[in-house]
Amino acid sequence: MTRILIVDDDKAVRNLFGQILGDDGYDYTLAADAAEAREYLKEQNFELVISDINMPGESGLDFIRHVLAEHRDTAALMVTVMDDLSIAETLFELGVYGYIIKPFHVKDALISVKNALHRRKLEIDNRTYREKMEQMVSERTAALQKGKKELEQTLNRLKETQAQMIQSEKMASIGQLAAGIAHEINNPTGFVSSNLSTLSDYQSDVITLVKEYRKLVADLKDIKEYSTSILEQVDRITSLEAEADIDFILDDISGLIDESREGTERIKKIALDLKDLAHPGEDKLKFEDINRNLASTLNVVWNELKYKATVTKDYGELPEVECYPQQLKQVFTNILVNAAQAIEEKGEIGIVTRVVDEYVEIKISDTGKGIPEENLSRLFDPFFTTKEVGKGTGLGLNIAYKIINKHNGTIDVESEAGKGTTFTIRVPVGGQQ
Repeated sequence: MTRILIVDDDKAVRNLFGQILGDDGYDYTLAADAAEAREYLKEQNFELVISDINMPGESGLDFIRHVLAEHRDTAALMVTVMDDLSIAETLFELGVYGYIIKPFHVKDALISVKNALHRRKLEIDNRTYREKMEQMVSERTAALQKGKKELEQTLNRLKETQAQMIQSEKMASIGQLAAGIAHEINNPTGFVSSNLSTLSDYQSDVITLVKEYRKLVADLKDIKEYSTSILEQVDRITSLEAEADIDFILDDISGLIDESREGTERIKKIALDLKDLAHPGEDKLKFEDINRNLASTLNVVWNELKYKATVTKDYGELPEVECYPQQLKQVFTNILVNAAQAIEEKGEIGIVTRVVDEYVEIKISDTGKGIPEENLSRLFDPFFTTKEVGKGTGLGLNIAYKIINKHNGTIDVESEAGKGTTFTIRVPVGGQQ
């Protein structure tokens, strides 16, 4: 039931309001002044307060200010004896819903009460709606922020996972190449070691001979005529020189040193190329010569290729391309090793580079067993492999595809079973711009 508080120092007016409201079904409370009304407000809530303006003690205006400040869901009507526009403006500024002029008609008073209660209900409903909407917006915003944060976290995890997958595939490829690279390094290391051993023997012979020469020179300084002992020394030196084959040693030393230097340079280059391919986190966008990039890759994978294929290179004149060099090396490594594995006995691998329509084009072909037509459409799918279990992750070509796509390039494959395969990679000359 709607509760109304009537505040008026005129008992007759209070009772008249009570009668009017009671007859219309309202629950009402009467108060003679603001102090009494305040007590009632402490005990219960009222939907509407009707207050006289002029009362002894606290004025009706001050009382209504208190009501509207402390009881936000309570509406207010004022009762006055004059129809003064300035009073009306003051009341409306306070937030009063209207005023009733004494003397009043029952019908007019009820209309004012009903209008005030109706307006109160609309304002409460609107406020409740706004608060609900604000709460919904706040919850949605919080949910969106949470969803955005979760999405960012998921994206970061996916990026980390992708980076780990790329690195895992890279390390798997390097592991596969490790034995061959060790062999490649062992070859120059072996002949460097052998050369050093030979040089050590040469050194021993030369030192022995030089000591004899020096002894002879010392003896020659002490005598004026040659003695038998000096002639014997000369014969011994001549014999040592013949045994050591000094002329051969002197000629061979230069060759051994050059060969050893070449071997150590090969070891250094293989190690640097392997480090460059394997090292994570240092690949930065920069301008690179694709031909040099391919040559470096070939140096690392050479042991995988040389026993299976003759490699022909037809490098065109290329501009430098803005790219991630290590990632391109990973693509070339994967395709070249796959090409060698596709050749069952002995075949050919061809590498051709050209500039075609603002793209650097790299074609890598082999004369291997080829790829069945039904597998071509799935070749770049993750985890798809035709290799035996344990011999392939199915990620190599998928990662190659993603790397080339990252460069705004393309990678295509043509193959025919029994006749070989050709991969065509195109990277824009302008890089990723």
